[in-house]
Amino acid sequence: MRGKALIVGGAGQIGHAVAAALLADGWRVIVSSRSGAGPAPAGGELVACDRDQPGALAGAVGEGVDALIDVAAYDADHARQLLEVQADVGAFVVISSASVYRDAVGRTLDEAASRGFPELPVPIAEDQPTVDPGPDTYSTRKVALEQALLQHVLRPTTILRPGAIHGLASRHPREWFFVKRILDRRSAVPLAYMGESRFHTTAAANIA
Repeated sequence: MRGKALIVGGAGQIGHAVAAALLADGWRVIVSSRSGAGPAPAGGELVACDRDQPGALAGAVGEGVDALIDVAAYDADHARQLLEVQADVGAFVVISSASVYRDAVGRTLDEAASRGFPELPVPIAEDQPTVDPGPDTYSTRKVALEQALLQHVLRPTTILRPGAIHGLASRHPREWFFVKRILDRRSAVPLAYMGESRFHTTAAANIA
């Protein structure tokens, strides 16, 4: 066995893909969801972990894991939860968001409807500025998560910033817009922004 992994919030599309990849590579995989309900990945285990309950994350970690993959971490409080269990974790992988980036005039994806889309470089480098951490928006909370974790973590840690994720087990599959029109035998498919959008999607399989 390669190791033992815990996927926190693993019932959705990212957890589905990560569990499949780890299991195929010979890992023991434990997937947590808030209720503990739902089918376990083939060859994996399913546990309940409502992280809003004190001690729940430590209970899911149990005697320790080689890797903790958190696909549901959202803010600085969740970073503190991870830090509390780091003595029993070999390494962390935490999902953040591409929405944390801002352009030269401060525009972000959070405010795209009111201020227009940010003009970001292609490709986006790791030194691209982000929004400030705080409790106000999805993006500022994600930055607060990143900074609170990276400032104090003592274990190897990887933070990923995907955007517009798609894949199997999605509750709102982004592909359905196109697949449905193909099944309906429509001759044309409308594209937003005349098909010139550069809003790059991320496959859950690639995250895995």
